[in-house]
This record gives sequence, C-alpha cells and structure tokens, in this order.
Amino acid sequence: MPFAPVLAEMRALHAAVHRGEQAGRVWLVEHEPVYTAGRATAPADLGPDVVPIERGGKVTYHGPGQLTVYPIVRLPRRDVRDWLRRLETFGVQVAAAFGLAAQPSVDGTGVFVGRRKVASIGVAVKHWINLHGIAINVAMDLAPWHAVRPCGLAPEVMSDLSTAAGRPITMAAARSAARAAVSLLTEAADPL
Repeated sequence: MPFAPVLAEMRALHAAVHRGEQAGRVWLVEHEPVYTAGRATAPADLGPDVVPIERGGKVTYHGPGQLTVYPIVRLPRRDVRDWLRRLETFGVQVAAAFGLAAQPSVDGTGVFVGRRKVASIGVAVKHWINLHGIAINVAMDLAPWHAVRPCGLAPEVMSDLSTAAGRPITMAAARSAARAAVSLLTEAADPL
C-alpha cells in the first residue's frame, strides 16, 4: 500500500480511539517504497523524497518484503519504555517463529539477529495511544537502505529474516507469526 493514505487513516483512527469511538486496531501493512523521517532526523537528511512524520527516530525505509505493524491502541500501561519493550518482545517473538534467536536493541529502537538489524521501531505516543510501530524486514531487496543512514546506522547493518534464517520466509508466514504474537501489544498490563 502507498504510505500517505495509511498515514491519514492511522491518524484518523488515533483520533477515534482518543474520542472513545473505537477500541483501536493492529494493522499489518506492506508498503510501496518510501523513506520516512522521524523527529530526530537532522535537517540535512530531509531530502525531497523523504516524508517527515511525528514518530521518534531518524530516517528509515519501508517497502516490499517488509511487514510494518501499526498498533493504533491505548498503551497497556502509561509507560513508554514498557511499550517499547513490548514492541521489541513482539519482534523477537516473530523472529523466534522462524527459529531465529533475536535480541532487542539496547535503546528500544529495534530487533537484531546477531549484529544485523531485522526490525526497526518508531512510535509517537499521544494521549497514551500509539501511532506508528515496528517494521519487520521479512524478504527485502536491501539496496534501498544504502541511500540513507537507516536509524542513524550504517546501511550494512540492515538485514531481513530470510537472510538470517538462510531460507525464504514469505509475507504470509510473517503475517501469521505477527498475528500469533499480537497479544503482547494488546493485553492489559498488570496494575502498577
């Protein structure tokens, strides 16, 4: 799907959740090629083909072969660090479904298999409702990463689940693994 209409629908759903008209939803999307820039992006990195958005982080790429998971839901706890850990755990669970031992990043921004980043996290939390989410690289052409410094990292750090597993992983299989792990993002947290 193209990015712009998804972004508009995400913002509209966020507003509906805030007004109490909807409980929220988790979307699984595969985008047409697009670069987006979070709030931490340096002005010099905002080229004409980069879409600035409200999420945290720097420039990243979305495109075919990547499963972007948008949980437009109320946070289970009023704790952004907890939310980032949940997103990381979700990404680790999806990787584990394919036999991969993934680890969360040290800063809440992604999931790695070894030294290679297979998922990127970028969110905006408004009124304790999430916008944006986690992009899991499933079976991608990694060349577009070389046009930017993804999340401020060297492009060579980027990989996908198929490369890490040494076998093709389909988007259908990745969507199934994401659906199996989605309760990590939607279940109520224990009371503080």
